[in-house]
Amino acid sequence: MPSGGPATEAPDYRYFDLACSHHELGYELGSVDPPFRAQSWWAPPPDAAYADECARVVMEIHPPLMDELGGYAEAQRQNAQTVWRACCRVNLKARIRASSGAIVDGPGEGCSTFWWRGANYTIAGRNYDYSRSQARRQRIRFRPAGQAGIASIGARGSVPCGRYDGVNARGLWISLHVVMTDTPGTGETPPGVPFHLVGRLALELCGSAREARDLLLRIPHLSSLCYLVADANEAFVIEADPRRVRALDPALAGDEGSVSVTNHYRHPEMRPLQALRALEHSQRRCAYLQRGPGADASWPEAMAAALASLSDHNIPVCGRAGWMETLWSAVADLRNGRIWYAAGPPDVTHFEAIPPITSGIR
Repeated sequence: MPSGGPATEAPDYRYFDLACSHHELGYELGSVDPPFRAQSWWAPPPDAAYADECARVVMEIHPPLMDELGGYAEAQRQNAQTVWRACCRVNLKARIRASSGAIVDGPGEGCSTFWWRGANYTIAGRNYDYSRSQARRQRIRFRPAGQAGIASIGARGSVPCGRYDGVNARGLWISLHVVMTDTPGTGETPPGVPFHLVGRLALELCGSAREARDLLLRIPHLSSLCYLVADANEAFVIEADPRRVRALDPALAGDEGSVSVTNHYRHPEMRPLQALRALEHSQRRCAYLQRGPGADASWPEAMAAALASLSDHNIPVCGRAGWMETLWSAVADLRNGRIWYAAGPPDVTHFEAIPPITSGIR
């Protein structure tokens, strides 16, 4: 377990449905959350000047997100710059205290996503795996006021303003997957966008998977992750690192009707960043989820296959033991803009339908 030990608060699976400004959204969530602080297993925050530069990068791309963080900090009576600095995480390796007392890098495998398309369906499925110590697991349906962004539904983890997966009113899906890499050297991490905001940018600024792919290739990234961006017609895997960002060739990502992503790089120019790390578990999950139900499957058959794959314990896709567990699961029907979330492991947790977004479209 992380050095902070087991969670001291109950998992927070609350659902929020808000149509308001970003500042108001931040204030609402800040009002109901316990006081935000960096977790004990996170890497140390960057210096204040560097964090300020990262804030400027986000401001240039989508200023309302910084308004939201300001509202969150205001509700908690905290200094917004202090909160932002804690959120501005470069190194996502969990620091785990070994039996010797030393701090070591934690395991780097967990999350799994697939995109399947057939004649009668286009489905995205996703398990989010992490330590049970992460208590914040909220689902948020947000319709921004005015022209501030596209309406979206998504799940938030530990960090304010973040989305770890979700779908927007245009039918765009995104999910994130941490990749363990060697730490960048001095000067190899220019100011950029923290990982938890990448999904927000895609969901609020992009109307298609292709637009999201182009955005993620263009922005500077602070951390090492894979992202799956998809809509009803196509899907792309983006492999991101502070040192470089690449879109995976479709021949490596899968065939036209099935794309999967887990926690390792496949692009030839990205693979060296992982050095000699063991990738077998991530590779097994990725290959397993690559198998769709078949192009001619009915929508019910495809959904049944999705739920069965997300509940798998043999590969395993669904984590129920060890350091990482499946904290939530999601299935989205990208042709109709519907999404279902399971507030826990999908093999034992009921999937709850989130109301579709019917307003707030620019």
